[in-house]
Amino acid sequence: MSAFTLPALLEFIGHDLSPVRAVIAFFLFGYLVVGLPMHFRQGAASRDVWGTAAGVTMAALYAAFIVGVYPALHHSVAVLR
Repeated sequence: MSAFTLPALLEFIGHDLSPVRAVIAFFLFGYLVVGLPMHFRQGAASRDVWGTAAGVTMAALYAAFIVGVYPALHHSVAVLR
């Protein structure tokens, strides 16, 4: 088993994971990390509002990563090789 490295994770997120699954995974991560604590603190309505806002933000961050950061990282690695 290979060691966990950040470049390997970025390559998996940017290249190996399908965009639809990645957006769903990022949305669920944001929703659960923000939504569940808000559910227990302020109720279900707060969970839905803040969890959805966090999920959409995480999905947008993924899109920004794919459009702006990943090509630059991929290009810089190709140049270094």
